[in-house]
Amino acid sequence: MKRDFDVVIIGGGPAGSTCAYELSKAGLRVLVVDIKKKIGTPVQCAEFVPLQLAHRYREFFADKVIAKRVKNMLHFTPWGETVSMWSEGFMLEREHFDKLIADLAQERGATYMLRTAFLGFEDDRIWLEHIDTRSRFSVCADWVVGADGPMSRVSKLTGKRTSQFLTTAQATMPLRKSLEDLLIYFRDYIPGGYGWVFPKGKVANVGVGIDPEYGVNVMDSLKRFLKEVVSEGLVEDKVLKRTGGWIPAEGLLPLVRGRVLLVGDAGGFCHPITGGGIANAVLSGAMAGRAIAEGSPEEFEEEATDTFGESLWRAAEKRRRHMKSWDNLERRIRLTWIAFEEYWRII
Repeated sequence: MKRDFDVVIIGGGPAGSTCAYELSKAGLRVLVVDIKKKIGTPVQCAEFVPLQLAHRYREFFADKVIAKRVKNMLHFTPWGETVSMWSEGFMLEREHFDKLIADLAQERGATYMLRTAFLGFEDDRIWLEHIDTRSRFSVCADWVVGADGPMSRVSKLTGKRTSQFLTTAQATMPLRKSLEDLLIYFRDYIPGGYGWVFPKGKVANVGVGIDPEYGVNVMDSLKRFLKEVVSEGLVEDKVLKRTGGWIPAEGLLPLVRGRVLLVGDAGGFCHPITGGGIANAVLSGAMAGRAIAEGSPEEFEEEATDTFGESLWRAAEKRRRHMKSWDNLERRIRLTWIAFEEYWRII
């Protein structure tokens, strides 16, 4: 049977578009399918990436993509200690970042279909639906890449999907004064997670991430956190926009499933404690794209596991052991946060 495409990618975020970029550079016929009307919106993250990613993919970091460069992460603990950790990197304009990668992939030949939903598989066919017209159609490809986020339908239909999540809520607010560092807050009312204030020039992303198993309403937690940082004089009491979402907190899933590969949040590449996922999404998408282009997609799982497996496993195991109770906060936080020596001890 003649293939319509060599690879169909479900999801046009950083993981899917980076995969498309690598595949298109290698001359493969690529289709990217995304349910969104516009790549990059809505933004559902705190928008920080480490400096190392820009070294690897300089072409992804045009001026309009970078909101601010930061160097340190300051941690404020309930026991009154402030801990500084070097964390150089960039605050992004995620809308522009995602769109730029997609544009680069399309310049090299990738085809994008927006407002298009992935329905499922039937033999060698991938069934899709145009959202606006409700018309269904199928395409045929040698490989499928699932890059459709934490609630991935591709992972669900091919085996195990992530079952453990963090939930987040975030507001973008005007800063009252210049802020040069990333701020992290550990509080008893943000159970199983933390609050953050991440500066983007004149505004900041202010949010919370919690473990939903505690039964705490994430919006109630956010309201309390906003009140705290407003009272500190960090931000104005004015919400410019809101967002939120789900973060996979289980570690890597099985990544190669027959002719299907999983990347980004769909594959569990997000860090189960910090919630960081943009860099891992880009790198996992690149790994999968190169593996397919080189004719050895089975090696993707080995490379990804070697690169990410241990760190994500450690974080997921620490979450299971030490973050399912939020008493004795000093001990819990020291054992489960990367700025403390205790985190790096053998579990």
